[in-house]
Amino acid sequence: MNKPFFLLLAGSLLTTAPAWAADGDWDRARSAHERGDYAAEVAIVRPLAEKGVPFAQFNLGVLYDQGKGVPQDNALAMQWYRKAAEQGLPQAQVNLAIMYEEGQGVAPDYAQAYFWYTLADAQGDSQAPQAKQEVARKMTPAQVEETERRAREFKAAHPFRILPLPAPESGTPHGGNN
Repeated sequence: MNKPFFLLLAGSLLTTAPAWAADGDWDRARSAHERGDYAAEVAIVRPLAEKGVPFAQFNLGVLYDQGKGVPQDNALAMQWYRKAAEQGLPQAQVNLAIMYEEGQGVAPDYAQAYFWYTLADAQGDSQAPQAKQEVARKMTPAQVEETERRAREFKAAHPFRILPLPAPESGTPHGGNN
């Protein structure tokens, strides 16, 4: 499965402004991204990510994942995806699941991949159901059952307050790929 790399600053999502956009950060980050000035984008997004803004954490994860504006680093990409995923951002949950499934930055871990796909699926992510089924075929029924239990417990203990972004436009990768 190809990683969706749906940078939240790209494609049809450019018109969707998160809560921190009021300061003009979103517009400046988007402008830097569109110019290909990823170092400037990192300079805008990193402080927001460090403050715990999930959209910024996800974007920083994508930049590390792709090596844009920063050296490519799967471990740091996973770290930032996890921070956003734990706050309920389904796009981060999917990218984190893909990294576990494909062994990017870690040894392949199908239970972890299934766990994150399950959380994204529960929020209506369009890629998660099929991806979850594909990973389940690589697991034992007992592993699937245990991972489903862990996901239920996680959801009960971590109510997600982030609304999923609109579905990508038809014919585009999951959220765009710029």
